[in-house]
Amino acid sequence: MPRGAIDGLAGSARAAGLEVVAVDGSFATMDPELGFDLHAATVLAARERAVASGIASGQQIDDLVSDLRAAKGGGYEWVSAPFFLDLTLRKPVAL
Repeated sequence: MPRGAIDGLAGSARAAGLEVVAVDGSFATMDPELGFDLHAATVLAARERAVASGIASGQQIDDLVSDLRAAKGGGYEWVSAPFFLDLTLRKPVAL
């Protein structure tokens, strides 16, 4: 995804003729035991595609997964989930 694509999403929707009804976003926090396992599982699930596309080597992915799993014992109080963007659009009502 190009840099700034999310920042310009509402403007791109308007340029495409859509009306922006609402824009919101959020992220959740969770216990490190769950959070780091969740992030490690997500990275591991993308391993094959990441390696095939040349983004990272299998060893780099494995090292990252290992680091994430090891971080559970790092004294963290919480881990954040990814940011969730909620953009509500509609076609303008014809007058």
